[in-house]
Amino acid sequence: MTSATAPREPAQYVTIGIDREVFAIEVGIVREILDLQPITRLPHAPPFLIGMIDVRGQGVPTVDLRVKLGLPAAQPTANTRIIVLDVPQQGQGSLPAEGRGSPLTVGVVADRVFEVTSLDGQELETPPQVGGRWRSDCIQAIGRSNGTFVIVFDIARLFAQDDVALLGRADAA
Repeated sequence: MTSATAPREPAQYVTIGIDREVFAIEVGIVREILDLQPITRLPHAPPFLIGMIDVRGQGVPTVDLRVKLGLPAAQPTANTRIIVLDVPQQGQGSLPAEGRGSPLTVGVVADRVFEVTSLDGQELETPPQVGGRWRSDCIQAIGRSNGTFVIVFDIARLFAQDDVALLGRADAA
C-alpha cells in the first residue's frame, strides 16, 4: 500500500467547554492543563488578556477564551482550567525548517476540560459561512464526538498577528 492510499489515523484533540459549546484544540500544541491559579493582571491590557501566570518559572500571558470569542466573562468554578498552548504563528510551518521563529506560549482559560478524543478528518465538515455566534475564520472544522457537535479551533487564526504582537509584549513584561 502506498502512502497516498494508506488510511490516516484520526487526529487527537483536547475537548473543552466554553459556555454551552464544545470546542477542540489539537493535542500537538497543548503543553499542559492546569487548575486555575492566581493570575497577575496587566495594566492597560485588552479585556481578553487577563494577565500572566507562572509556569515553571516562565511568565505566560493568559487569555480568557470566553471574552476572546465575544462572550461575557464568567466567574471561575471548580471546573475552570488553564490550557497552556504553544501556538504556531501564522506563516509558521509545522516543520522546524519551515518555521519563522518559535511558537508563542499562551495560557487560555476555559470553563472546563472534557477529554482527549479522536476526530476523523473524513468526518470533519467545513464551518458554515453564515453569520453565527463565533467568528468562522477562527474555526477550522466542525466534527462530532459522542453525539455532540465539536467546533475545532484554528488556533493560529484565533491568535492573529495583532494578538501575537500584543501577547509577545506581555511575555516580555
